[in-house]
Amino acid sequence: MVIRRIIIFFIPYHHIGGAERVHLEIIKALKHKPIVFFDRTDGSVLSDEFRKHAYCFFATNNKRKAYVEKGLKLISYFVPLTLFGCNSLFFYQVIQNIKKNIKTIDLTHAFSYTDEGIEILSLPYVHLLDHRVVINTKTLLDYKALYEKQGMESHFLKRFSIIPNGIPIGMFNQQDVVSRFHCFTIGFVGRNSVEKRPELFFDIVKDLKHQVKVIGNRFENFKKSHPNVSFLENCNAPKTIQNAFSEISVLIVSSSREGFPLVIMEAMALGIPVISTNVGSIHEHLINGINGFISEDNSEKGFLNFTQDKILQLSNNLELYSKLAHNARVYAESHFALDTFKKEYNTLFYA
Repeated sequence: MVIRRIIIFFIPYHHIGGAERVHLEIIKALKHKPIVFFDRTDGSVLSDEFRKHAYCFFATNNKRKAYVEKGLKLISYFVPLTLFGCNSLFFYQVIQNIKKNIKTIDLTHAFSYTDEGIEILSLPYVHLLDHRVVINTKTLLDYKALYEKQGMESHFLKRFSIIPNGIPIGMFNQQDVVSRFHCFTIGFVGRNSVEKRPELFFDIVKDLKHQVKVIGNRFENFKKSHPNVSFLENCNAPKTIQNAFSEISVLIVSSSREGFPLVIMEAMALGIPVISTNVGSIHEHLINGINGFISEDNSEKGFLNFTQDKILQLSNNLELYSKLAHNARVYAESHFALDTFKKEYNTLFYA
């Protein structure tokens, strides 16, 4: 009798942000339902997608975490385990206490560039990790520089794999492009956080006459000062988010730091041009004047001027807008499909 390996995920949150959607796609790609421990969320609004595809538990206090550690340590004597963590310090605490019969994998979306970033906090546990996954070459090079700075042995770099993110790519109707042009709407999709620079987005659109839509969470402080902006906040319904997203004419990514945002992939798959700062690996996919626009000046003033100019170009030129929209969709079809993503994660987990 062959004992099947149990796969266990450690992730902080279940709300449907970019990272969480990637985690969910990894889970959905697996042959068997994994166990998922959320360690920084209470589960009060757990999405149906997570419930359907994983056995979900909440290790949100020290007592629960102690039970999880003891339970997994005991189970590992009888059943092989694969432990996967992303942005979870609890994951690293667990793997240091299980000495046998486990395979360990972590995923880094992008460096945080703070002393509290997971790339720094994970350093004491590098020798316990069998595989480290990054989503692009930029993050791998960041790790290489970090390892060299820390004086770590070079053979640890051989444990890295690059697995680009993938997304579901649905049907596409060219008429949607024309409709978006004639009802031109400038969009921001993401959370209200320092690195996303939403205040810069609001500065960009305040003097423009177009409609504005924001999809994300924690934007309460912007609502009173921007009454003409349409907000969709704290929504965990994928179809509702997709419908709202599909009404955007151009997506603005004003971030000061990113890996490669899932929202750019999703926008391009919908045939929505993107105007972005040049951070992370965005430059590997976004090509100026071909499938979007990318600014070489990431300063607030520089990006504001660049973006306002490109918005006016797009909103006044249907031929240009249609060309970028078409090219974005074609690029997404050839680069972001889930097939390769699923195959590589299955190989990683089951080989």
